Amino acid sequence: MAQIPPQLKIGEVSPELRRLLDYAISKEIHRVEHTTGYSVYFLGDWEEVASDFHVLFLAQPASSFRNNAFQIRGALEKLVLQLKIGQLFDLIEFLVRHAGCSHRLKSDLANAFSDARSAYRLIDGQILAIGTEQEGAAIESAILNAEANGDIAARQHLIASGVELRNGNWVSSVRESIHAVEAMSRKIDPTTKTLAPALKALERKGYIHGSLKAGFEKLYGYTNDEDGIRHALSDAEARVDEVDALFMLGACASFVSYLIAKSKAQP
Repeated sequence: MAQIPPQLKIGEVSPELRRLLDYAISKEIHRVEHTTGYSVYFLGDWEEVASDFHVLFLAQPASSFRNNAFQIRGALEKLVLQLKIGQLFDLIEFLVRHAGCSHRLKSDLANAFSDARSAYRLIDGQILAIGTEQEGAAIESAILNAEANGDIAARQHLIASGVELRNGNWVSSVRESIHAVEAMSRKIDPTTKTLAPALKALERKGYIHGSLKAGFEKLYGYTNDEDGIRHALSDAEARVDEVDALFMLGACASFVSYLIAKSKAQP
């Protein structure tokens, strides 16, 4: 039986990803550590990073902090190689969001996810589940397209969908995916509030073919009818799983990019 590609292994962290993350951190520490005699320590930004890691991430008292680069490097290596996925991602996000960490470290950490062909990507300081490599490319492209086009709401909803997917909140992820398309549709036609009337308006304006509109209406229907996932405690909500959420994020991201392209092509 063929091995499942790593891009589909949601909920797992490959040994390669752990190795690359550890290597990125190791290079950063090697760049910033100072040596005097037998002491290896941090100055400036990384002294604060190390102190915050000790107090804020490890939840240890400030009085027990020791500015020992060798010990801190060892602690970080152990955590990266042994932590469970949620805690590991919390650690990576802590480093990426810390002002004292270099842009080079943040870039290396982001590249580790793509180089390891992980099912996750590091975007805007958050680790998002993206599924297959093709789905990942579509999602990243949609986020970049929305940013370049000034579609901030659509971009935020796509990112939120990825975060909810990473956290295992399948229903919330699907809702955010739909919200991204609704936000894009409202920008094109401000008179619309939800996707169904927005799709009709887009068809009237020539942005979308009738067959494509009908297909997306059916896809949208399962989230919005009386048994849909927008209704609390519905049967549909209970049936939504990771596969549904991955599909909806990919489909909605592609549709956002499609609408952006169509809007640019209109006179």
